[in-house]
Amino acid sequence: MQLEAELALDQWETAFKTQQEAAVTAATAAFPPLQRMPYPTGCCDLRMNWEQDGIGEGTVCVDDQARGTLEFRGLPHAPVGAALDTLMGKGWFDHAPDGIEAAGPGTYYWCDEDFGGEWEVKVVDGGLVDMSMDFMRIPDVIGVLDTLHTALLGE
Repeated sequence: MQLEAELALDQWETAFKTQQEAAVTAATAAFPPLQRMPYPTGCCDLRMNWEQDGIGEGTVCVDDQARGTLEFRGLPHAPVGAALDTLMGKGWFDHAPDGIEAAGPGTYYWCDEDFGGEWEVKVVDGGLVDMSMDFMRIPDVIGVLDTLHTALLGE
């Protein structure tokens, strides 16, 4: 490889790794219960997890393409549904025209066709919600994390 090309590629790699680390920093600032998992994580190199009795648990990953994946389980339906409806507006998720807060048990999807993000919210019996949001842009991940943190922890 030409020296100039090799140096430019090294600069790109350094900038990309810095961007990924900044995504982790932003995620933990938006949702402070997240803790970085040590390598190997079983998934992406940059993975964070959290668990809090009575509130839920989950993981957030930053992949090799600087996209984020959020998987939270066992969240209280009412505050999470209200938060998602406030963040996105009602009617975005398939088969939930009145929003996630009003949705009964079932699985609700939304696909961001512009950026390829896939969102799934599963309302389960017992007043709980499981969420999976895959291949999201990092600013979207941070927005969701911040909204959930406020809804769940009141901060």
